[in-house]
Amino acid sequence: MPTASRVGRTSADVHAASTGAAGVSHTAAAPAVPRSRPGLRVSAVGAHRYGLVMPRHVPPPFSQGSIEEIAKIVGDLYSGSELTRILVQVGLPDPLGSAMTKWKRLAAAIQEKQASKQDGGAVVGLIHAAMAPDRTLSRRAEAAIARDNLNQVLSIAGYRVKDDGRIATTTRAATDSEAAARSERLHKLLSDRGAHRDVLLYCRPELVRTDFYEAVFESIKGLGHRLRTMGGETDEDGPKLVEAVLEGSDPKILLNDRANRSQRDEQRGVALLMKGVFAAFRNLAAHEPKIVWTMTERDALDVLGTLSMVHRRLDAARLSGR
Repeated sequence: MPTASRVGRTSADVHAASTGAAGVSHTAAAPAVPRSRPGLRVSAVGAHRYGLVMPRHVPPPFSQGSIEEIAKIVGDLYSGSELTRILVQVGLPDPLGSAMTKWKRLAAAIQEKQASKQDGGAVVGLIHAAMAPDRTLSRRAEAAIARDNLNQVLSIAGYRVKDDGRIATTTRAATDSEAAARSERLHKLLSDRGAHRDVLLYCRPELVRTDFYEAVFESIKGLGHRLRTMGGETDEDGPKLVEAVLEGSDPKILLNDRANRSQRDEQRGVALLMKGVFAAFRNLAAHEPKIVWTMTERDALDVLGTLSMVHRRLDAARLSGR
């Protein structure tokens, strides 16, 4: 079978060539003994086991948490039958089978292979196969989101997924560039949805450097600021702020005339929606360290879309007595 070209590759590239029934060519392992490099496990033999075109440097084993996050991201991108083909192509075991939840199935496959080989080649192989351009052609938008989410996980270990699906070592400059690209895409996706201007303010690179949590968190803080400004409340925050300005027999902010039961229910429903958003993010964040929180682009779009709807209701609101 033909041997893939090695022209243009660098020692930073870590990518997998698939094996088995998918018809992707095998490649020979690099004959030279690689130079050691901090944070990377050098294993040309390990590279050959996974059918890796490069690297001379195979990543060390990934943590349990990283494996589970990677499994969830890839699992969301493909159907069960598609994942079966990917597992066969990469040569990963399938100890739980197709009846299991997709991400748990993938995580078990990675963990079993990683435990037997004692390196991170299983993760490299899975990501390269899953993110290959020819495989993601029919789902480019979803794949772009998945790539960003994978980069959030991989950046902890100093890696990133390139546009061609290969994994490479990353630098701070690359992280900055990715944050800028991530913020631009988030802004575009929200603009296409008709997002409110007060939400678009928070699509900034510094707020999406790691994930989308900070952008969502700051947007919710922005909603609190607007409620305090409109309602004249300076001391309250979160659900208590909503109660102070939108609830009660004589709310300070009127979303409608409250002339009948339907309108009063509408006012109460929007208030409850705001309280739910505050309770889900603002309150819990005050008691939990940021490290335990993650926010994908998909979740961020859902929350920010809800905030946009709330802001539009406030645009049309009036103050009591006016």
